[in-house]
Amino acid sequence: MSKVKLQEILTRRLGLVRPIFRLERIGTKLAGSIVSETFKGKSDRRRMHMIWDALEAELGPEYFRQVGALLIYSPEEWNIELPAQVS
Repeated sequence: MSKVKLQEILTRRLGLVRPIFRLERIGTKLAGSIVSETFKGKSDRRRMHMIWDALEAELGPEYFRQVGALLIYSPEEWNIELPAQVS
C-alpha cells in the first residue's frame, strides 16, 4: 500500500478535518503520525479503534500486514512545548 492510499482511506472513512500525515515505510509496513482536529477530545483508546475499524472495513482483517504503528494526535497535542531535557 502507498502512503497516498493510506491517507485517502483514513481521510475518507474517518472524515478527518485538516489531517497532517507523517508516514514512512518501515520494512513492508507504513507507520508514523496522524494529526487532525477530528481526534480532539477522544481518548487514545477511542482513536486507535477509529483507525483499526476504518482499516479493517477497507482492507479486511489482513490490514495489520500493511500498516504498522500509528501515533494519533489532535493539533494541540502535536504542537506542545516540551521542557528542556536535563542531562
